[in-house]
Amino acid sequence: MFTDYVLLLFSTTPRRAKGLFNVLRGRRTVSTLFAGLTAGYLDLLDSCHEVPLEDFMAATAALTENGQLTSTATGCWQVTQTGEQRQAKLRQTLYMPQNFEVFQTTDVRRFRIVSQLALQVVSELVHHNRHYYPVTTDPGIQAQVKQWLRQQSKVELGEQIHAALTAFLTSLADPELPTVFVQGITGYQEPGLTNEQLAAQLGRQPWEASLMHTDVICQWIAWIQRHPRDPFAQLLSVLTQASAISQSAEQTYQAFLKTQQLAAIAQTRHLKMSTVREHLLEVAIWSPDFPFEMVLNHELTQQLTTIFAAQSDIANWSFQEAQAALPTLDFFEFRLFQIMRCQHVRR
Repeated sequence: MFTDYVLLLFSTTPRRAKGLFNVLRGRRTVSTLFAGLTAGYLDLLDSCHEVPLEDFMAATAALTENGQLTSTATGCWQVTQTGEQRQAKLRQTLYMPQNFEVFQTTDVRRFRIVSQLALQVVSELVHHNRHYYPVTTDPGIQAQVKQWLRQQSKVELGEQIHAALTAFLTSLADPELPTVFVQGITGYQEPGLTNEQLAAQLGRQPWEASLMHTDVICQWIAWIQRHPRDPFAQLLSVLTQASAISQSAEQTYQAFLKTQQLAAIAQTRHLKMSTVREHLLEVAIWSPDFPFEMVLNHELTQQLTTIFAAQSDIANWSFQEAQAALPTLDFFEFRLFQIMRCQHVRR
């Protein structure tokens, strides 16, 4: 089942397996973000943190052995015709997550644990039961839930949460997701189902049930953000940032908009020039409206466009090829041009 999902990550154009893996694991280096952008998978960033590289590469090897992937260069694979046929069937049968972009700005894993403990505590509180085993013994999470509970009206909290969850669950379009959400809750005399138990109940595989559970949590987070009076909004707010762009990169970008002087920004912010450039690349990856023309003049853009006119696979453009034609070109300009073309293609 995991191998099936790995297959769906690949395309008829070559993709670097480790780049895709790093997207899933949530590495926020510019190279990883660029891999996510070119593959169209930025919405999967950090969504599969628990999978080790060895398992991912083993799945890739298995897909190669059965003829669904083929290696085009060291570390790169693309789907075969057999793989394409298999992908088409999988997209009709497997559960396909729809809301993983929430990972870009929210610590989904921590909220999942925090919210599960909060639901358990409230359930036991409503039934006046003080003797139970908490779903987590993490002292930081327990302290967070205790602080949240002290700020709530305990008389009304049970009814408020019941009403909020009812509204959320009835808003879900997929008829299986309310079951996934509710059956996963641990509360008064309810231990909550494991992914294996849930998969058996739904007639799916455990890995699939795990993705469904994660996806419904992501949908819940998005729902809470649209309903700021929700009882869980306070728990969520401390685990959410306003943008996928890091604060330091945003500061560099704002300074760039004012001065356009990278050396001055590096000196003022006590950063290496390479870091300033990486910050701008990060912002450009996340921002389709990035002012590319402030770095790439019209002549350079036209020259690079001509060089790569016959090559549609932006991710595999060669810097060496571009530099051979334009000896003064630096990698920052080349990568920014690639990002610009990716953003324009997606408009």
